[in-house]
Amino acid sequence: MALKLLADAFEAMQSAKTTAELRAEMAKFSRQMGFDKFAYALRIQAPSLSPQRFFISGYPDGWVERYMARSYFEVDPVVLHCSKNTLPVVWEEQLTAANGVAPTEKAQQFWEEARAFGLQCGLSFVVHEQPGVTGIFSLARDRSLDDDAENLAALVGRAQMFASLLHHAVARIDLPKLLPHGVVQFTAREQECLKWAADGKTAWEIAQILSITERTAIFHLNNVTQKLGAVNKTQAIVRALALRLI
Repeated sequence: MALKLLADAFEAMQSAKTTAELRAEMAKFSRQMGFDKFAYALRIQAPSLSPQRFFISGYPDGWVERYMARSYFEVDPVVLHCSKNTLPVVWEEQLTAANGVAPTEKAQQFWEEARAFGLQCGLSFVVHEQPGVTGIFSLARDRSLDDDAENLAALVGRAQMFASLLHHAVARIDLPKLLPHGVVQFTAREQECLKWAADGKTAWEIAQILSITERTAIFHLNNVTQKLGAVNKTQAIVRALALRLI
């Protein structure tokens, strides 16, 4: 049953073309795992780029609105855990910040309000697609996890696999809309110039390597800088490296 469940999820994620289809699969998987609430959050953070967030929610609307309005992502112990760890986390209302530090007053308020919306305990899984791109898939419900260790381990394993499938589907469907290179394309010559610039070559040196004029090399580098929304060549190189464009 477990293998068929994951096989079906794999096929569904591979064929999905919209975010709505992904959300439907999340809801289906969550029910099969014994949870009535779920969420997926994508965080994009790269040097010299403003952080971006993308969210697919199966949480109560009221909780999502409050979470965003009060910037709870800054104190959410689950988010803090996933920002520093790659292992899944089993959480309940008493989960504290990293390193066993006692929760702040705002964190305590966070848990009280989360419980009021039926988010008493759950599981969260972090997946890294590329540098600066992190996805967190969470399952939640209003009652404790009373499974024994063996059953819980099996649940965690299945959910971690699903999280990876989901994350890669989001990367295919939604990530291109959020990153700079999702809306621009480099020409072959722009790509070459950018790679040599990242290797420390000057415009004159790039011109000699590619058998073009220095003016043409500068033209291509200026185009790349503009497409990446950077203010200069150095910032363009940093962004391109962080986003794995070169």
